[in-house]
Amino acid sequence: MTNPDPSARRLRTRVDLHGDRAAIRLTGEVDLGTAPGLRRAICACLGQHRPCALDLHLAEVSFCDCTGLNTLLWARLEAADAGAALVVRGPLQSGVARLLSVTGTDTVLGPLAA
Repeated sequence: MTNPDPSARRLRTRVDLHGDRAAIRLTGEVDLGTAPGLRRAICACLGQHRPCALDLHLAEVSFCDCTGLNTLLWARLEAADAGAALVVRGPLQSGVARLLSVTGTDTVLGPLAA
């Protein structure tokens, strides 16, 4: 079955559960077109599984714009509101690492876990 949402082809998410931790593995681009789907995935994961920690695996994220960055910051707050710690996992691709570094959000979202 084909997904009618073209943004789904640009960002794939996979949720894995490990005890009281949840992991969302992202592959593709996090931008204006894909951020709403990522937000839905994060809300669903936090709401359904109620993890104590949410790991966002960004190693396969090839691009992230300011909307994507805002979504990552939003995810941190959403996780905290749900009683979960947000852990950003890498290694990050160079463009994503640079975005976090230049904006200073690497210190807000970090330290980056391997």
